[in-house]
Amino acid sequence: ISAFEKYRHTAHISSCSKKGNGNMNIIRAEKKYIGQMAEIEKECFTDPWSEAAFESSVGSQAEIILAAEENGKIAGYIIGNCDGHQGYIENFAVSPQMRRKGIGDSLLEAFICALPDTAEEIALEVRESNAPAIAIYEKNGFESVGIRKNFYSDPKENGIVMIRRIERDQDEC
Repeated sequence: ISAFEKYRHTAHISSCSKKGNGNMNIIRAEKKYIGQMAEIEKECFTDPWSEAAFESSVGSQAEIILAAEENGKIAGYIIGNCDGHQGYIENFAVSPQMRRKGIGDSLLEAFICALPDTAEEIALEVRESNAPAIAIYEKNGFESVGIRKNFYSDPKENGIVMIRRIERDQDEC
C-alpha cells in the first residue's frame, strides 16, 4: 500500500473539524468533481484552467490530483506531478468561502505524502502579487529561489519560483 493510500484512509482535516466544518477528507479527485474544481478555479484565478484541462489532468496516470471533500462538495484541490526526484505543483486552490480553515495546509501535506519516496523537493511558481499564497507556502516550508519574468498572463506578471526540501524523517505521512 502506498504512502498516499495509508494517508487517504486515515486523513481528516483536523483544523477544519475543530472549527465545526464537519468531516472533511483529502481524497484522490475523480472525474465527477471536475465541474466543482473548475468553478473554484474561476473564483480564484484571472486566467483559469478550462474543464478540458482538468479532465486531461484527472485522466492522467502521471498526475497527483487531490481534493478536500465533505459530503460530495469540493472545498479545494491540488494538482501536480513528480519526475522521481522533484515534485511540482501545477495548480492549487481553495474556495474563497473555505479559506483560513486549514484546508490548504492539509492539501499540501497530503501532496507531500502522495509523492514517491525518491522525491527530494517540491517546486512551484506563484504570482508576485499573490501575498496570501506566498504566505501559506512560506508557512509550509517553501523558500523563494528565483523569479520567472512575465511567467503569468492576464495580467502579465512575474512568477516567484519556490522550493521546499522534503525531509522524510520529519514529514509525517
